[in-house]
Amino acid sequence: MAAIPPKWSLVYVVALMLLVQLCTGKTPACVSWSSAGPVVRLGSSLEVYCTFNCECEHSMYTEHPPALQRHTVVNSSTTYVRVDNITKHRTFSCLCLCRALTPDPCGLDIWAGYPPERPRNIRCSYKVVTNQTGEVFCSWERGLKTHLKDTAELWCVSCHLVCAITRVSGDLPQPWPPFKIPIRGADPQSARFSVSTKVHFISVRVRTHNALGSAMSPPANYTLSNIAIPSAPVLERPQCTSRGCAIRVRQPLRTQHLAVQYATEPGLWTTYPHSDVPVALDQLLSVWSLEPYRLYHFRARAKFSTGLWSDWSDVTHSWTQEEAPARQLDVWYTQPPSDVKSIRLYWKPMNVTHARGKIVVYLVAVHSSESGLVYAANLSAEATSASVAFCARCHVTVSALNSKGMSPPANITAYHTKALAQLDVQVKADEHGVALWWRQAERATAPTAHVVEWYPDGLKLQELHWLRLNGEARQAVIKGLNASECYEVAVYVLHSEGLMTTRSFRLLNISQSVPKVGPSVQHEVDFNRVAVTWRELPRAQRGGCITEYTIYLEDATGSVQQYSVQAAKRKFFLEDLPPGAHSLWVTAWTAQGESPVAQKVKILIRAADGIPVLPLVLCLLLSAAALLLLCVCQIAAVKRRVWLLFQRFMLQVVPDPANSKWAKECTQGKGEIKLQPQASEVVPTEEVEPIISIITDMEEVSNHNTVEAVSSPAGPSTPRWPLTTYIKGDSNGSEQTQASLDSSATNVDYLSTGCQERRLAMEEEDLDEEGEEEEFAQILTPLPNCSMFTEPVGPQIIGNLTLDAVRIDCSGIFENS
Repeated sequence: MAAIPPKWSLVYVVALMLLVQLCTGKTPACVSWSSAGPVVRLGSSLEVYCTFNCECEHSMYTEHPPALQRHTVVNSSTTYVRVDNITKHRTFSCLCLCRALTPDPCGLDIWAGYPPERPRNIRCSYKVVTNQTGEVFCSWERGLKTHLKDTAELWCVSCHLVCAITRVSGDLPQPWPPFKIPIRGADPQSARFSVSTKVHFISVRVRTHNALGSAMSPPANYTLSNIAIPSAPVLERPQCTSRGCAIRVRQPLRTQHLAVQYATEPGLWTTYPHSDVPVALDQLLSVWSLEPYRLYHFRARAKFSTGLWSDWSDVTHSWTQEEAPARQLDVWYTQPPSDVKSIRLYWKPMNVTHARGKIVVYLVAVHSSESGLVYAANLSAEATSASVAFCARCHVTVSALNSKGMSPPANITAYHTKALAQLDVQVKADEHGVALWWRQAERATAPTAHVVEWYPDGLKLQELHWLRLNGEARQAVIKGLNASECYEVAVYVLHSEGLMTTRSFRLLNISQSVPKVGPSVQHEVDFNRVAVTWRELPRAQRGGCITEYTIYLEDATGSVQQYSVQAAKRKFFLEDLPPGAHSLWVTAWTAQGESPVAQKVKILIRAADGIPVLPLVLCLLLSAAALLLLCVCQIAAVKRRVWLLFQRFMLQVVPDPANSKWAKECTQGKGEIKLQPQASEVVPTEEVEPIISIITDMEEVSNHNTVEAVSSPAGPSTPRWPLTTYIKGDSNGSEQTQASLDSSATNVDYLSTGCQERRLAMEEEDLDEEGEEEEFAQILTPLPNCSMFTEPVGPQIIGNLTLDAVRIDCSGIFENS
């Protein structure tokens, strides 16, 4: 059972209950109180009591939302809850639970905290406003946080004169009794009050208190002249030239010191060394040794002969004027491999210090040692490269222009690689960058400059970077490289005579990694031959320099074959693959390892069957050629020439000579017949039977060899006869049939009169064509294809054809020509 509260607590509670009854006219349902009061020290223990005025069930709650607490009953109307080691502010409530009507609950707030500590580190300053008044501002540290509502008082004692102490609460200053200034606020840590300029000394103490106690600081003594601060100066907008600015300074009181600071970037202030001078109420101050075309920010502060510096003034700013650029552009070049008569220039934009103004245009000019200026172009201020035509004895100049003038021209000469020059370059890479050292093997003339260039692999024209060094430099550091990129690096040693030594290499030993993804694969199947192509990995996913690619081919049995491909290639052919299903994938390699597999593609190689392709193609080609030849032969002129050539090399169908009279006589002789091309050249013999010779022209006959036909009825050999007959035409167009035997001519007419007339008409038609028969002038004209028929003369013998009954019909000689 808990102890009964003290008598004064009970009296207090009863009196409070009576007061409530008198004021409200009704009796409260309950009354609550604490054994330690409403404010307790953090970590203490206490009991919270409730006295009820109802006959209902009693209950006690804490916090919000209310949580039911296990309470202890003192008697029929009083209960309490024990609270051990309280650590925060808590709320308690009591409630009567009646069936008919539940009265309003009662409650109690318990505040837990600490008593205040003694204030320390009192700091005061005296701001001189006018020649008669000033303002003292004091601040202090309050110590441990009390978690309670604290109040404070500032006690001030003045020496020589009574302090004029005021309280600042947002209204006009109000006078207070001397030596004491109450400070309002939930967290007081400073105070401000006015004093007369006649006061020279003050002593200040601070007292704080709350519900658990109070504390007072030791006194802090100040001489006002030592803590006097002037008001901050006021700066007008500066008026600037290219190298300096004039600033007008205004302040309410004359000071002995004025400090001016300037900055081109926020927070990077520089104190002007000649600004600590006496300043009147209104004075023009000049600041020199500034840079052209820079935005300068200015601020100032002041101080009396003694005391403290004032606050900084508001910041003002202005631009200095421009000047012509003072330095050359940093220019380098490269020569596209596809165009040997042009070069591509690159230049770095000038920084603000070198540009001395806003660059408005770049001037690119090509000069020849023979003809002077040969090309000039103005490029925009955003341009950083240009392509120009170049000649053997030319040099290029690049200049930057602003509103005040032009920079000195930067000269570029196309250098030639020095023969037999060796350049030894060593590389060391880490996460901070790449360090290069080089040494030239042969000692020649001293170099004029060195250039180190680098660019992502394959992007020389788009992302070329370089670093220009002097002739004595032998090392360089490249920073800002992306570890996931592959870089090409080159070191150039430049000489005055237009020669250079160079060394190029790839950065394989920087912070690389395994490629994040594998290549995307495409393929084309042509029977048992597969063309595999893949794309280059994205730059961000390469992990560095790709050293090679590996193609994997897996067959249906699970056997895998590998093919290594150079890093520069993107296509590979797989030859003579066996029929069946295959799986194909490609991986990329860096110095750190192999990439994962991006995708696997399925390939189906079918077995070879059906008609072979090559014979089928040959047949199609031959058919097309034959069709083309057939179409060409439909042309009349071509057909006629083909027919003439065809008759020249084909055997003529002649009647059987065995039935002719002279053939029978010939068979009775020796069986030897000689055919001479001309009648004058025939040598008659007694043993040779006459042969009918029809020639077209004596000149054409002279070009042919003698045709011999030998026939012997008793011999095993077959008689030889002339292959063709020839038609002989004289100069007047007449035709004769000539046969020679023993130097006498016997004329046998085998051609009808109609046939001879048609033959003469054909010769006249051929002579009218322009030059078409010249190529056949020396060729003998064959006999036209005359149709032959027989007329029955006497008894007819089937199967035996005699020349006596032969007639030749030439009416259809040109029907087919």
